[in-house]
Amino acid sequence: MELVRATQDFVIAGQPYPGFPILLWDSMESCVPANQFFRHYLLRGEIGSNRSWPSTGRALYDFFSFLQAHELDWRDVDRGEAKSLVAAYRDYCLTTCKLARNTTRQRLTYICKFYKYALKEGWVKRLPFTYELRVVRRETNFLAHVDASGGKVCSGLISPDTPIGGKYTY
Repeated sequence: MELVRATQDFVIAGQPYPGFPILLWDSMESCVPANQFFRHYLLRGEIGSNRSWPSTGRALYDFFSFLQAHELDWRDVDRGEAKSLVAAYRDYCLTTCKLARNTTRQRLTYICKFYKYALKEGWVKRLPFTYELRVVRRETNFLAHVDASGGKVCSGLISPDTPIGGKYTY
């Protein structure tokens, strides 16, 4: 796998995007699913900043490199094994690479967004992870009365737990 940054010559709809992440297979062919996701996710008005390009590109580069090194197919979401592809990658990041929990969580966020896009596009039949509702403790602020979450967030079960007050929540 190769992760390259686009030059000024990379143009979408007449607009140049220098620095845009492009993922290539070892054959130097485009990793079409990842690159389509980059265009969809990174060029939306909601993102609005090219500062997220490097971390998003790096997350998918690392994930696809992990899969390639272990001869795994990213589309194989029904492997029949106890650990999903995403969970295996999470454990690899935390134990083998000794990445910080926040770095791992950030990468998993982008990978989960990629899989949600892949599901929408029909590339996979289901997500290789599940979500659960978690109760979070938040400090009250001036606009707390407009927070409709009820103190709950939807969290992927593949994410490492978050430390709160020096302790990890489960």
